[in-house]
Amino acid sequence: MSTLPNGAQTGLNSVLTALDAAASPVTFFLRDDDAGWNDARLMALLECTTKHSVPIDLAVIPQATGTALASALRAHLDAAPTLIGLHQHGYAHVNHESMGRKCEFGPARDLPAQRKDLIAGRERLEQHFGMRLDAIFTPPWNRCAPATPMLLAELGYAALSRDGTAPLQQALPELPVHVDWCKQRRAGLEQGETGGHAIAIDLAQRIAGRAVLGVMLHHAQMDDGDLALLAAWLPQWACHPRAHWVQMRQLATATAPVG
Repeated sequence: MSTLPNGAQTGLNSVLTALDAAASPVTFFLRDDDAGWNDARLMALLECTTKHSVPIDLAVIPQATGTALASALRAHLDAAPTLIGLHQHGYAHVNHESMGRKCEFGPARDLPAQRKDLIAGRERLEQHFGMRLDAIFTPPWNRCAPATPMLLAELGYAALSRDGTAPLQQALPELPVHVDWCKQRRAGLEQGETGGHAIAIDLAQRIAGRAVLGVMLHHAQMDDGDLALLAAWLPQWACHPRAHWVQMRQLATATAPVG
């Protein structure tokens, strides 16, 4: 076993200890946002997760996805179809709110405008990926207007993925993310630690109370240190007997919203 960088074993031990103490196995999924930005960093992340046989779901920005990236992602799907999932991440990942928090499908836009972008975005991704595109929608910035879930259901989407603190809705199964890797990593670095302790603490606390735990990544924000930390953790984390790793599509078959 390789030596973990910069004290990363201490943080990892907190995660493994929490899994040891869990009352039942924990189902994990990795959701990486903003595919379409920084392709080189995305390919590095996919190399990391594939090497350790960990599935990952990419939230793909339709307007930012060009033919070169689409071709590279299709090659990954051909090589390891059970290790990568693709779904729609907004349309152009632009903010339409003049006040308050950023949102692409927020209250500033009426439903016809939202519908137009949803359909155009899905059609663009279907041109690239066909039936390989999962019917899951992740809104940019993890938020959308209260009426958007019902619109998504009407358009045939199977699930919605936002932050675990998002308002409850009954239109679609929800696949929430609970741990923001990059946010916790930044918090730890601001405190002068490099071993991922802030991420580990967040993970350990949530492992104790959840059967399903979503971890959100943003590859375009992840530097070499982030990737090194993830690569160092995955061999033990992914192989823990109480850690069950799945693609989001496996969870989207639920018949009721998931909290």
